[in-house]
Amino acid sequence: MIPGLDLVRRVLSEYRVRNRFPRSVIHRGAMVDQESWLGEFSVLFSDVTLQDSRVGAYSYVQAGSVICNADIGAFCSIAGNVSIGLAAHPTSMVSTSPVFYDSAQPLPKFFVRNRLFPHNLPKTSIEADVWIGQGVLIKAGTRIGVGAVIGAGAIVTKDIPPYVIAAGNPCRPIRPRFSESISQRLLDSRWWELSEAELEKLAALFVDPESFLAALESCK
Repeated sequence: MIPGLDLVRRVLSEYRVRNRFPRSVIHRGAMVDQESWLGEFSVLFSDVTLQDSRVGAYSYVQAGSVICNADIGAFCSIAGNVSIGLAAHPTSMVSTSPVFYDSAQPLPKFFVRNRLFPHNLPKTSIEADVWIGQGVLIKAGTRIGVGAVIGAGAIVTKDIPPYVIAAGNPCRPIRPRFSESISQRLLDSRWWELSEAELEKLAALFVDPESFLAALESCK
């Protein structure tokens, strides 16, 4: 191995990613594969890994988080050391070790020559304006609804509805963020799809959902 070659490759890879997404902020050490996509003004902090995933506009992912095969909506806030799109191991076989069921894994020794357990992971969906706390684990194929809040350390194995605060292991809804009426009006508004100019006009009203919705609905 040529000394410093890994460093050169990493720097070149980071340079290419920044060129692909010039309106995003990508910190040193973040890894983004060719199948992934970043929306405008999104931010990936150091040592984030993004594989076959999309991160929407204005969303950020804090340091050390790993996102695989997931769609992240706009305006999402993802804390550090979050894992999204966790794979499964077989539990009905004698062993859960991949050396007995998947020779495609990056391991030095196998006892099979093919793949005996499927790894066709379903897409994970994090809808717009979701806040995910530190160290949350999210199973592949789950959906977290618009505006939901996931408490730190939660393990998400089932879908979470829009505009609820959820936490725990397993993660469960604790309470709604707003009344049912406000939540539905926010969902119907699809405010996260507004243009930058429209958001600028309404930004001062974001502190009060009722005033925000009244102003937005009066424009329609």
